[in-house]
Amino acid sequence: MQISLRAKILVGLAIAITAYVFFGPGDEQTVEASKSGAEVATRSTRPTHAVRAASQRRDPSQTLYLLAHRVSVSGDDSANTLFAAHAWYVPPPPPPPAPAPVLTAAQEAALKTPVAPPLPFAYMGTYTADGSEPVFFLTKGDRVYNVKVGDILDGTYSVDSMSNGQLLMTYKPLQIQQQLTVGSAQ
Repeated sequence: MQISLRAKILVGLAIAITAYVFFGPGDEQTVEASKSGAEVATRSTRPTHAVRAASQRRDPSQTLYLLAHRVSVSGDDSANTLFAAHAWYVPPPPPPPAPAPVLTAAQEAALKTPVAPPLPFAYMGTYTADGSEPVFFLTKGDRVYNVKVGDILDGTYSVDSMSNGQLLMTYKPLQIQQQLTVGSAQ
């Protein structure tokens, strides 16, 4: 009976692996710093299978100490940042805030005085019928108003009078009068 070369290689490989598992180096080669030199010398010899199984067990407190003081030699960041570019620029601190401006009494009073919004109306024209009051045509956006003195617009502005080419209107929420130029003096 003749064994093929392939079978001989596989059997030899199996024998080599088995021999390494049984007779190869194990955990008994580790040296602990707290052990004396005599114990280290006895541990470096190859123990029997029963002693090897017992030596693989660790004291639970020693295991907790090793877990608590574990140091990662090769973290994810260390390999990536070994040759990474580093910027040494440190931005300057922001400038301090500017001091608050000192206001005069007149400026403070002006800030406290309520101000009406600008007139939203534009003058379009005037029509005066024989012997009647003039009618003023004002626009606001796309809307056209035909107003007379005494009318109220949008519940916000009242038309008070007309003099020297100015239509005097009052902003009703603040009772502030404003002027709208409507033409030359009449």
